[in-house]
Amino acid sequence: MKRFDWLESFELRVPEIDGDHRAMLDLMKAIRAAAAAGNRERVEHFMDRLFALTQNHFMREETLLLRWGYPDAKMHVTYHQRLLDRAKEVRRACGKIESQEAFEECCEEMMTFLVDDVVRGDMKMKSFLETNDLTLPD
Repeated sequence: MKRFDWLESFELRVPEIDGDHRAMLDLMKAIRAAAAAGNRERVEHFMDRLFALTQNHFMREETLLLRWGYPDAKMHVTYHQRLLDRAKEVRRACGKIESQEAFEECCEEMMTFLVDDVVRGDMKMKSFLETNDLTLPD
């Protein structure tokens, strides 16, 4: 199992975005704990919350990127949509799994690629934000 810990290197120093990322990570930890306990009802509850937060986060982030004139904003919107589509597919697949171990692995896979948004997707825009003084100072 991969660890889901907030690392300082994830910081974009944009409070709205960083706050969402931290909240998403907290929900992922709750999903992991519920899955490990075999409580699918709690997993579904936390997944619903994670999906809602993720969709709102993506909309908030996309609005900011467009306002700031981020040159790859449209590509980032497409990236977000692909992540959401894949998350929905994996979630459906997880729901059909009966084995506890396979269910936990499926949940883990979904969370891993959602973390990808922070690590891969958002880190690409970090230098743009810093160069254009759109982040909080160190």
